[in-house]
Order: sequence, then structure tokens, then C-alpha cells
Amino acid sequence: MLDAINPPTSPPYDSGANTPLLSSQADGIPPSDPVQPPAISLDSPSDTTTSSTSPQTQQQQGEDDDPALKRHKPGPVAGKKPSAEALQRRKEGRIKAAATLAQNLAKTGIGRFETENGFGLTSVKTIPLINQKNYFTEYLKKDEQVGFIRNWRHERALQQKLKKLKQDQAAAQGQAQSQGQTPGVLTPLNGAGDKKGEIRNFDDFNLNEIEAEMKKEMTAEVVVDDDEDDDEENETEEIREEKAKIGEDVIILQPGTRYIRIGKATDAVPMVVPNVIAVRKDGKVPKTDEIMPARQLDDGDGDIVIDEDFDAQKAVMTKDFRARMRFYKRRVLPNSRETVSNFNRKREPEKIHDHNDPNKKEWIKGEKEFYVGEDALKLVLNDGWVLRHPMINGNFNEYSYDYESREEVLGDLANIIKVCLEQLEISNIPKLKVMLLIPDLYDKSYVETWVELLFKFVGFGRVGILQEAVAATFGATASTACIVDVGAQTTKISCVDEGMIINDSRILLNYGGDNITETFIKLTLEDQFPYKDINLIDSYDWELAQELKEKFITFQDADIAVQLYDFYMRHPFKQTEKYEFKVFDEVMLAPMGLFFPKIFQLGKKKPSIPNYHASAVSNKLTVDRLFPKSLDQYTSKPNNPSSKSQEELRRQLNYCDLTDEELLLKLTGEEIPKDATTEGDERLYDVPLEKAIIESITNAGLSSDLSKIKKYYDNILIVGGGLAKINGYDLLLTDRLNIWRPKILSTSALGDIVAHLNGEVKANTAKRQALIEEAEQKIKDSLPPEQQQALQADQQQQQQQAEIELPEETIEKINNETELKLDIEYIDELIEKNGQHLPVTILPSPREFDPSMITWKGGSVYGRLKVVNEMWITQKDWDLLGSRCLYYKSIFNY
Repeated sequence: MLDAINPPTSPPYDSGANTPLLSSQADGIPPSDPVQPPAISLDSPSDTTTSSTSPQTQQQQGEDDDPALKRHKPGPVAGKKPSAEALQRRKEGRIKAAATLAQNLAKTGIGRFETENGFGLTSVKTIPLINQKNYFTEYLKKDEQVGFIRNWRHERALQQKLKKLKQDQAAAQGQAQSQGQTPGVLTPLNGAGDKKGEIRNFDDFNLNEIEAEMKKEMTAEVVVDDDEDDDEENETEEIREEKAKIGEDVIILQPGTRYIRIGKATDAVPMVVPNVIAVRKDGKVPKTDEIMPARQLDDGDGDIVIDEDFDAQKAVMTKDFRARMRFYKRRVLPNSRETVSNFNRKREPEKIHDHNDPNKKEWIKGEKEFYVGEDALKLVLNDGWVLRHPMINGNFNEYSYDYESREEVLGDLANIIKVCLEQLEISNIPKLKVMLLIPDLYDKSYVETWVELLFKFVGFGRVGILQEAVAATFGATASTACIVDVGAQTTKISCVDEGMIINDSRILLNYGGDNITETFIKLTLEDQFPYKDINLIDSYDWELAQELKEKFITFQDADIAVQLYDFYMRHPFKQTEKYEFKVFDEVMLAPMGLFFPKIFQLGKKKPSIPNYHASAVSNKLTVDRLFPKSLDQYTSKPNNPSSKSQEELRRQLNYCDLTDEELLLKLTGEEIPKDATTEGDERLYDVPLEKAIIESITNAGLSSDLSKIKKYYDNILIVGGGLAKINGYDLLLTDRLNIWRPKILSTSALGDIVAHLNGEVKANTAKRQALIEEAEQKIKDSLPPEQQQALQADQQQQQQQAEIELPEETIEKINNETELKLDIEYIDELIEKNGQHLPVTILPSPREFDPSMITWKGGSVYGRLKVVNEMWITQKDWDLLGSRCLYYKSIFNY
């Protein structure tokens, strides 16, 4: 009897090829009729399991259906078990069949490799758990982790490699020429062991960077930082020439309200260009009928008067002026003003022909798209042209009616700078670096907009920023000083200590030289100025007023007398006229407005009103800011830098106007009742200059070191063109500082006074705390035992002393007992024993240098230092990080 066919234990697979007969099949089965393995379904494992568990049943069904098998296969004998030999043969057949099937499947590439395919369950890596208690990070805590710092160091290393490679190449060529070899072929000089001569071996260098850089920069001069340890005696001529060329690619830019100063760092003086541009306007430009300054005629005699407020402030200034003249024993004639008015009232202009005009002005007719600087002021402003000033009050002129978008403002500034670069014959702008001088108390939006302008509108390769006060100290060769920058429309005060500005000493006053010009014209008009139709809105008349101010105003009280002067009035459509006029004290009262700023009458003018140069009528119904304020990205609050001095002056809390008791309380940090100020107006226009200087120096000493106050008073430097160009300003400013400086702040014992006050405050605080604890203990003792136990339970549960509400009468009694009582007599004794009077010294301009250019000159000196290489911001850095570059690249805390 033939044994039954047993299927293999492994599930059969259809390999797609003809599977040979299994060796375990019976010999009686014809070879032409093989048994087909069942089809495998890949839908689910259950199908496979079903197929693998029922092959015997399927085989038996096939044998019953086949008549051939029925004839050759005898039926089973009832009750007879298969022999052990048959069972062993079946087992071996099944094993052999399974091996054959697995071999056939392996040849066709079908199989299950659960542990060998290498595929993970997910592409996201599992983050291992960490112990945060013992974990720390150094992310962004080192300079090496900042991208552009790494790039800068990489460029520096590349430059050093280039320099070394050039030196080795030059040495090899020189030695090759001396040995008679071909100069172009570089061979080892001293064999393989001499590393200096192995020019062909570039393994020590990065060829991808160095060779490409050498091809571009072989003819250009590469500025390389010299080692600090180099001995000057060993310097070659090439090194000296290389040092002399440092700064050739650095442009120093100082944008101002009235002028822009620009030039190379190697230039002796900058190019000074008026910050004005004349552009074409479509259609007819409407003119305004407004006259500046506003005036009216007296009903009685027809004389010109300004207004009652101006006359009141003029009377205060005149009283102070006459007191000064008496102190210095200067004689003042009582009827001098009447003499001046009677003379000017009768004067008539004299017509001057062109050939008799000594300084004839050549007018320009508009042929270009725009004119900048002096050319714009010489342009005949007929229909279709408008004169625009892109800056006002030290910031962008965003409120002017001549500008409708921020791009117009930035475009005008870019055109002015480009024309200046053309006049300086500076080309290849993308390879140049520019050092931008910014105000000390800056507006972040202003600084970031300027950097964007220099990158995108002008196209400089690198930009750095430097504060003006720091630049002024470099220009004056002083490490510690109080910088007073009186400009055209702003006055900035800052104390600089060893190259760093004391933040709490920064003050920005919104008046300057232009206000002196306007006040001078007002004073002369009240003295019946012969040119009665002068209008400061007109650009030609404004230039005339500036010329009169620069020629005639003075602080020399010895020169104050009735003086006769003349001037020429030039207009493009009129014949030149010569005027003669007399002046008396107007030449000194006008600049004294810096110490009496109320005469400028800036409180009546809103900050949105354009300056005297608006050539178009008002066409804006609402005032819009073209440049948004800088806000913190998390809190949406303004994040511009602040100053303690600026805030206290805005609240009318300057040291000079306080009594001795209030001054001592302020030195201890006690709050003083605030005066109401104008809401929404951030300008500071009514604080006299000398009081602002005292405020700045005092807060600088309190913020850093009180011993530095003496240095600040010994080194007061006046820069800018608003005050420093007036003859005799130093003596008058010194007198004003000595008059208004309080006795406590003018002594060297200020440190002892502050220490005594701090001790009194500390003792008073301890006394107050002891009285409060004593009063609380009395209340506790007066409570019933149950409440005392409950109070102690709450105290133990909260692990702190329970608060007990004291009655108002007790609090008032404690306040009266612990009121800080200052002993003024003891303070006076400290001043007499330990103190000396602090002198005031106004530093003269160094080497008779123009004081308006000192700041720019200091920037040019700074631009040639080694440290400036760490301050440059590239276009790539700015596009990647934006204003964050200024935080990393500036030497101050931006």
C-alpha cells in the first residue's frame, strides 16, 4: 500500500515558475500530472493560515476525483496502523520537500527577512531622556556660536593665509631670479625639508578658497591685521605703506538735519553738503501765503511787533543781560534801541547792478531730474520744482507735506549720498564700508532704516554704527568728557567715560542753531529791520538770515554797542539790493535763547508742523507717521533707549530748580511730586542748556562713580555748529553753570554727602520696621487666646509671618516718627571740612579745528582702528538676522 502524500510544514508559495515534483510523492503517480500547490492570498495572515492547515484535505479531495489514483491506490486496511518505517519515510519526505521549496523560493527572491532588511518603524529618532537637574547648555553663550562672527574669523584667517602665501611666493621668485632660474617657475629652495620653499605643496592651505581669492584679489591690496607684537623697528616699507592705506575703503557718514558730512576715513576734512534736494513735481506747485516769523503792525506808530509772549520773554532776557553788563562794568546807553529803530525805519535799499555785485550768485535753471546741496539752493524754483528737506529735528521728515511715502524720503537721502560719492570720485560702492554716526539717545527705527537705506538704496558692502559722543571724544583726543552737541535743530548732551557713554546722562533738547536764526530775525524786525518782507519759509530769505546770524551774533559783551552793518539781498527774479541797518543787543540776546529757550516759542508749534522750508501748502487732513515706532515684539511696547536725565527733565524735576531739602531727597532716591506735563509731546524744548548740562553730569556721577564728576566738569566739550562757532561762548557758558549749579552739587564732598544720606535712610528704614513689628505684637497680645492660636496655626502652615492690618492712626503715627529729617547744618559742615569747589572748564577745539567737524573727524579716527573689523555688518548678515546684527556688532548695548 502506498503511503499518503503529506504536505510540507511550511506554507506553500507560488513562485511564478514550474515547481518540480516533490520527492515524497508515491511512485505510482504519473509524472505528467503534478500536484499544484494552492494559491496564496496576501490579503491577510488568516488566509495563509487556512491554506497551510488544510493541504491534506485538499490532497485527499484530489485523489478521490482522479480515477487513475483510484485504480492504483488500494484502500486502507481497517484497524491496521502504519509501520514505523513508513512514518519515518513520510517525515524525511516532508523535510526534503520543505528544503526544496525554500530553495526554489530563494532563487526567485521571495522570502521573509524580518531582522535583515534594516527598515525602521519610523524616521523620527527617539530622543533619549535626560536628567535636567544635571543638564546645562552653552547655546549662543559664546561668540564662536554666532554665524557672522564665525564668518568674520574665517575671512580673517583667509586673509592671513593669503598674505603668507604672497610672501612665500615673492621670496621664492626672488631667490629663483638670484639663482638664474625662470621667475615664473616655483621650485623648492632648500630641498624637501625646507617648508618655506615648498611653494608647490599646498596641503597646508584650502585651495578651493585661496586660489579663487587670489585670482580676484591678486592685483588689489588686501588689508591684513598686523600682529600687535611686531616691532616697529623691523617694519618694512611695504608694511608702512599698507598701514597708511588702512581706511581707504571706509566711508564716514554723519547725517544731520542741516548738513551731511561724508568722506573717506583717510581724508583730512569731510565734504559738507546741505541736506536738501530739489525735485520736479507734476503740475503747478501751490505756494503758501504764510509768513515766518508771524508779525503785525502796531496801531499807534505802525512799527512791527511780534506778540506779547515774545515781548515778555525778551524783557526777562534783557534784564539778565543788563545785570551781566553791570557785573562786568560794561556801560549800556539807555536810548540805544530807540537810536537803532529810528535809523532802520528810514533806510531804503540801494539797487546794485550785476557788474557791481561783489559776490554775484550764479542761478541754475532746471535741466536735470533733481539737484542736491548747493546746486539745489542755487536753483531757480519756478513752477514744477519743489525744495525738500528729508530730515528734521534729527530724524526723518515724515510729517512734511512734501512727502507722501517713506520711499520718497529714503530716495532723496540716497540720491544726496550718491551725488556726494560721485563728487568725491568714489566708485565700486559694493566693496566699500561705511561707518554711520548715530545720535546718543537714538531711535531704533531711525537707525535700522538708515542701515537698510545704505544697503539697499545706496549699495554699500558693509555697514557699522557708532554713537556721535564717542566719536567726538576720539576727535578731541579725550577719554573722559561731557559732550555738548548743539546742532541746527537739536542739542544733545552725554557724558563719556573711557569710550563708553553713561546711559543715564543722555539728554536730547529740541532746539538749536535754527531757532537762534529765527529769534535773531524777530529781534531785528522789532527794531524796524529795513527788509520788512523777509520770509523764512522762502529758501532765499532763509539763506540770507543764516548769513546774517553767522556774521553778526556774538557772546562778547565788550562788543555790544550800536553797530552799523550792511548786507545784499539776492533773488533770481529781482535785482540785487543792498541794505544798511544798525543793531544793538540783538546780536547777543538771540544766542542767549539757549539759556532762555522759552523765547523760541516752541510750545506753540506742534511737532507735526514742518520746519520753515515747507514749500507746499498743507494738503494732509491727518498727520500720519511714515516710519512706525520701534516696538518690542513680545510686549508691543516702545523699546527705544531711555535715560534717567531725559525722563526727569520731562517731568520738570531738574536739580537746579529744587530746594536743598528736595535736592537731598532726590539724591537719596525719594520720589518727588511730579508736575503735569503735556501728554503726547515727547519733545524737550523748555529746559535751559546750562541746567541740562548740570543734570547730565550729576546723573552720570550717581550712575557710575561720584569721583568722576570733577573730570566731567573739567572736560566740557562743545561741538556742532550751533554754539561753538559763536565768539565768546566759553566764558558765558562757564558763568551760567556757576550761577545755576547748587552748592551741594558743586563740591567735591558730594560722595560723603550721599554716603551720609544713605546711612540715614538705612537707619530710618530699620526704625520703621521695628515700630511696625512692635505695633503688630501689641495687636497680637490683645487678641483672645483662640484667635492667637488660629493665627499661629496659619503662620506655621504658610511658613511666614502672618500680616496684621494696622489701623490708620498707627500708620500715621509711625510715618510721623520715621519721617526722614535732613540736617542741613551738618551737610554744610561736611562741605566746609571735606569739600572743595569744582571748577568748570570748557575745552577749546583741538588744533583750532572746526568744531562742527570734530565728530566726523573722530569717526574717521575710529574707522581706522583694528576693533572696527568686528563691527562690520554685511548684506548677508542683515538679510538673515536684521536688527539683531546691531545687537551683536555694536560696541554699546543696542
